[in-house]
Amino acid sequence: MAQTAAHLVFRVIPHVPVRQWVLSLPIPLRPLLAAHPKQVTPVLQVVHRVITRHLLGQAGLKADEADSGAVTLIQRLVRPPT
Repeated sequence: MAQTAAHLVFRVIPHVPVRQWVLSLPIPLRPLLAAHPKQVTPVLQVVHRVITRHLLGQAGLKADEADSGAVTLIQRLVRPPT
């Protein structure tokens, strides 16, 4: 994980203001998306769109005046059998 973070910081993300968001899905959605991994992308697209609109609104900008980007790291915890 440290190598991924270093790669993002030094090679991917430009030197611009960055805000980190952590999304934790409701417990009933977690197994549903785990069973249907292709649905994760549309869910994340909606979340990104909502966050972008919020930030643009807070900055007093319109959608054609600025844009945002996202790097998504999905963490899946697998519990060992008990």
